[in-house]
Amino acid sequence: MKLHREPVARAFLAFFFAASAFAQAPAPTHAPDFRAPEHIAPLDFPPKPNAPFMAIAKTLWVQTLPDGSTVTHQNERVVARDMDGRIFQERRTFTPVPNPDNEQSIAYMSVYSDPLKHTIANCNPNLKVCNLFDYYNPVTAAEAPAGLQPDKRTFLTRENLGVDTFDDLEVQRSREIYTFFSQTIGNTKTILRTVEYWYSPQLGVNVQVKRHDPRDGDQTLWLADLTLSAPDAATLDIPQGYKIIDHRDAGSVGVAGPGKDH
Repeated sequence: MKLHREPVARAFLAFFFAASAFAQAPAPTHAPDFRAPEHIAPLDFPPKPNAPFMAIAKTLWVQTLPDGSTVTHQNERVVARDMDGRIFQERRTFTPVPNPDNEQSIAYMSVYSDPLKHTIANCNPNLKVCNLFDYYNPVTAAEAPAGLQPDKRTFLTRENLGVDTFDDLEVQRSREIYTFFSQTIGNTKTILRTVEYWYSPQLGVNVQVKRHDPRDGDQTLWLADLTLSAPDAATLDIPQGYKIIDHRDAGSVGVAGPGKDH
């Protein structure tokens, strides 16, 4: 009996060269592509004098995916305001919930707002560098009247939910519902955005806000460990040893708004 070795050998060599050619083929190339960063507007703290406080500002962010599953992140940061209305607040990254790897939140910026000196300093605690700007506190715009908005695409409903208490503070509760009609912002169905507020007249801040928007998920922001004591003066001062880069001569302005957290 004869063995037909030649066809088998040819098949093996063909497979070998094909595999070698595949292994040596250059990897596909493309330009860098990054996921769009996600931010959330934190609680805002205006420079109200004679209304000191210290607290931990917390955020819980739950995003619902198309399949019904959820992605949850949390954030907590130190905030403080003294008798003169000077404000200190951290900016921190979010961590997942649950957090099996015990991922730590990173403090990437400390903000020092001083309405007396008309300065605001954004400081990187890791590099120990501060960018100093002229302080600007935007005047709060008048509340939009309820009803159809000037853009003709949004309808605002405002509800007074009465007086309540939050951590022994008297607060005024309210709810706003924004209706975005279908086919007005690229949406095929009507979108409802609901925001509930717990506002403290004594502090001049929202001590809790709950937002629901199908585009952003559910966001709950509140003040924990709240005390009406004035913080230590050093809390409101830029730490010693930080390099100060002064942008005021360049006409740059730092806005004393809520900013954005990751």
